[in-house]
Amino acid sequence: MKTASQPNPGAKSEDPLLSHDAPELFAPFVAFMDRLIPPELMSTPENQRRSKLITRFGILGGLFGLTYATFYFFISHLWGTFIILMCTTGVILTPGLLRWKKSISLAGNFFSLTLTLGFLALCFVEGGVHGHAIAWLVSVPLCSLLIMGRKSSLCWSAISFCAASVVVGFDVAGKTLPTTYDPKWNTLVTAAGYLGLIIFLFILGLIFETGRAQASAKMEAALADLAASNESLVHMNNEKNEFLGIAAHDLKNPLTVILGNAELMRMTENPQMVTRCTDTIVLAATRMRDLIGTLLDANAIEQGKYVSNIERFDMNEVVAQCVESNRATADRKHILLRVGISDSLWAKADRAGTMQVFDNLISNALKFSPPQTTVHVHTLPERDFVLVSVRDEGPGINAEDQKKMFGKFCRLTARPTGGESSNGLGLSIVKRLVDAMGGTIQFQSSPGMGATFMVRLPAAPQEAEKVESKRNVEEKAALMRQLTTPV
Repeated sequence: MKTASQPNPGAKSEDPLLSHDAPELFAPFVAFMDRLIPPELMSTPENQRRSKLITRFGILGGLFGLTYATFYFFISHLWGTFIILMCTTGVILTPGLLRWKKSISLAGNFFSLTLTLGFLALCFVEGGVHGHAIAWLVSVPLCSLLIMGRKSSLCWSAISFCAASVVVGFDVAGKTLPTTYDPKWNTLVTAAGYLGLIIFLFILGLIFETGRAQASAKMEAALADLAASNESLVHMNNEKNEFLGIAAHDLKNPLTVILGNAELMRMTENPQMVTRCTDTIVLAATRMRDLIGTLLDANAIEQGKYVSNIERFDMNEVVAQCVESNRATADRKHILLRVGISDSLWAKADRAGTMQVFDNLISNALKFSPPQTTVHVHTLPERDFVLVSVRDEGPGINAEDQKKMFGKFCRLTARPTGGESSNGLGLSIVKRLVDAMGGTIQFQSSPGMGATFMVRLPAAPQEAEKVESKRNVEEKAALMRQLTTPV
């Protein structure tokens, strides 16, 4: 069996602030914003989330500010234009400061300070408490909370409260702060301010909620993976216990046989007895080797390390070899092997794996068949597949056993008729080998009526074959007659 490691595909990374419904045209813009984040701040999910909030608040807040500055410029609100441009410059520079200093706290505090100074300055040129700028101070502790957490938010809440109190203090003292734009635009400026505040807060909430939803989805996926991993570990632990049980049970008996015959050889000088003990030791050691090989094959297939060497080969030849390799077992149990082979049957599969499949199915049929019965092996062509069936006349498979057919370490109710061992791995290996070669395996059985296993493997494309000589034809015909000769 050839094995090769298969790399695990890495999980596809998703932007936690980009929803699945976002248009594709936003992807380059999001990628640009993420490039502003230093790699050092992408190490933990929380730092990554806060860093992405800073870059998005900075870029989107800058675009928002430029829109307002343009509006103020067109209505000749020059002081407002100047203040917003200065504030916008600070907001846009925040992601750059984050990349330069690699500090979320420094960038977050700079962002909050820029907003506070900008909104406070607007209050002094837009009528103080009678303008809309004072209401924008409410966004400062909110942004601080999302970016830096509760402690920083409390500090900036106090600072914003003090800034608003200064503006209110002028009004309480009877000093009205000026409005530096034409009063005819007052309604439009006020409406734009409050409506803009609604939109700004909505954008902040949307960015945060998108990130929270994606983070929650990732957490749920991680929990599901963890549950699946735990389930897999429990399954693997159970399989380990099964493995140890099989190894302890099935290896103990042949080891006992080997030790017993070795002791007998040491005590006797009879050549015939020594020969008999040697033969018994060889058989017991072969049984141990086969069991270990079966366990290793099952482990390699289970881990996905089996690689099929797909080639074109004569299916009749492979089936004939498998039948012949089980001939001695059939003779010993007085079971007839009857073979029906179709002409020119070529398959495209792994030759070694195919031989392992049919050797297992034929040996299983012999193992569970009583003496004086027949095991039938037939090959038939189909449209895109080659069909090989193995049918025995044993006790059959009951409904309960059929439910766990092809399961790993599953031992069926029927027991071997000649004292053979059964580790419950044979059919599991067969199923996985057939699947790896692009084939299918099915079975039909009723209690007391035997069992039939049908394997379909891909048929090889028709190719021009060399004409066999008359001698080769005669040799193949003789082999078929030999295979179907009753015991």
